[in-house]
Amino acid sequence: MNRLLVAALGVISLSAAAIAQDEHQLTPARENVIYGMVSGAAMLMDVYGPEESNGLGVIVIPGSGWYMPEIYSVPPLKDLSRRDYIRGTVAALTDEGFTVFVINHRSSPGNRFPAAVEDTRRAVRFVRAGAEAFGIDPERIGILGHSSGGNLAAMAAYIDDAPGNGVDPIDQQSSAVQAVVTLAAPFYLYDIENVDVYGAQTVANYVGVPFYGLDNHYETSPPIAVQASPTHYVDAGDPPLYMVYSADDPVVPESQADHMIAALDEASAPYTPVRGETGEHAPDYDHAAMTAWLERVLGE
Repeated sequence: MNRLLVAALGVISLSAAAIAQDEHQLTPARENVIYGMVSGAAMLMDVYGPEESNGLGVIVIPGSGWYMPEIYSVPPLKDLSRRDYIRGTVAALTDEGFTVFVINHRSSPGNRFPAAVEDTRRAVRFVRAGAEAFGIDPERIGILGHSSGGNLAAMAAYIDDAPGNGVDPIDQQSSAVQAVVTLAAPFYLYDIENVDVYGAQTVANYVGVPFYGLDNHYETSPPIAVQASPTHYVDAGDPPLYMVYSADDPVVPESQADHMIAALDEASAPYTPVRGETGEHAPDYDHAAMTAWLERVLGE
C-alpha cells in the first residue's frame, strides 16, 4: 500500500467499540479521512463500521442539489447529524454488516460539472485502494446516493471505467462499482419537466448554463447537460441498479424515473424499480429489502 494512502487512513478501528448508534445517533469510526486533494484542498469522507463486517463496502453521497454556499460556516455534506433521511439509510447498512463511506464533494456555484462526478469516482478508487485496511473486498463495492447524490452515484456507476487525472497510484485504480442504489435521483438533466423555478435553476447552476425561466430554462439539450445525465451512459454491461422513487416527489418528478427506466429497457441493463406512492423527496422504502438486495448483488 502506498505511503500517501497509509497516512490518509491512519489507524482505523471498525470495532463495535467505535460505533455508537441508535435511531437518533450514528457515530463514525473514523472522521475526516482525506480521500484526495484538489488544488491543495482536502476531499473528506467519514467511515462507518459495523459490529460484524460482511466484507462489503458502500460509498454514500448525501443530496444537496449539487450546491453549497461559498462561505466558511457551511456544514459538510457528510455531516449526517443534519440529514435524518440518509442517516437512517447508513444505520440500516451498518446494522447489516456493511462498511459505509460518506463523502464530501465539490459543489456549485464554485465548482460545476464534472467536478462532483470526478470526486465521487476518486472516492471509489480510494476505497478500493484501501480495501484491506477497511476490511472489505475491493471487488465488492456498491454506491448509494440521495437526490443529487443519486445522480452522482449513477454517473459513477455508468460512465466507462478509465484511470483518473491524478498522478498518484490511487488514481490508477478502477472506479468501477458492482451495484448502485439511487433514492429520488434526477437522471435526465437536459429536459427538466414539471419542476419549479428553484429546481430548474439548480440544474442550470450545476451544469453551468444560463437560466431563462421555466419556458426556456436553458438552451435546448446543451451538450454539458446531456453529459451530466446518467441516461446518456446506460448500456447492458452496467452494474445492477436499485432505483427508489416516489409518485408524489415535488422536487424530482416521477418522470425522471420514467426516463431512466426507458433508457435501461432500451439497453437491456439490469435494474430493480421501487416506486412508492408517498414520501415526497424522501421516498418510503424497505431498508431490509434494499440491504438484502445489495448483499445479494455484491455477493455474486
